[in-house]
Amino acid sequence: MEIFLVHDNSKVNRNLREVVYNLSDHNANCSCKMFQAEGIPCRHILCVVKGKNLNEKPSKYILNRWTKFANKKLVFDIGDIVYEKAGQGGLVSNVWDKLFRCVEKAGQDKEKLLIVLNGAVIMEKELDEFEGSSKQTKTNDLETYIRTNIPEKVEILPPQFAKTKGSGKRIKSGKEKVVEQQQKRTRLCKACGEYAHHDSRNCPNK
Repeated sequence: MEIFLVHDNSKVNRNLREVVYNLSDHNANCSCKMFQAEGIPCRHILCVVKGKNLNEKPSKYILNRWTKFANKKLVFDIGDIVYEKAGQGGLVSNVWDKLFRCVEKAGQDKEKLLIVLNGAVIMEKELDEFEGSSKQTKTNDLETYIRTNIPEKVEILPPQFAKTKGSGKRIKSGKEKVVEQQQKRTRLCKACGEYAHHDSRNCPNK
């Protein structure tokens, strides 16, 4: 095992990262934990791998989700249950794989893309004319995702609007307070014997 300290030279992030590198299997773990969180190797690990003069990046740092072969895997729902029904033998995955391969082979060539598009239009028409076929709407997709039917009538209404406590008030400036004080009626102060805007309880001469 070797330990490397990698310093970021960027203006935003200047943290010091620790990379633990295994010489036997070329496995590296960084203290930033980017690979564990996002599945993408961080620049600190790439810096260490590059310093080891490896011709290729180890395959363990290339997850299947980022490759073009990811669509060949089985399709799972949110409960880690295989989405395809038993007996289909991965038919849905194979169909997606063929479609993606056709688009990939067409690339940016206009004539090849038109061939793929015309084929898709023909398949769509045949599926619409197929007996017993039902079109999947957005509502059906949503009900399948949440595993329940959407009610036709919604009985829960939004709450009535309520004013926030203390709304409509603002803090008065010192000038406004002085003007309001001058507009008030003066009264006789029993402590100092003068007509002013105070009384005997808060007389300044008291």
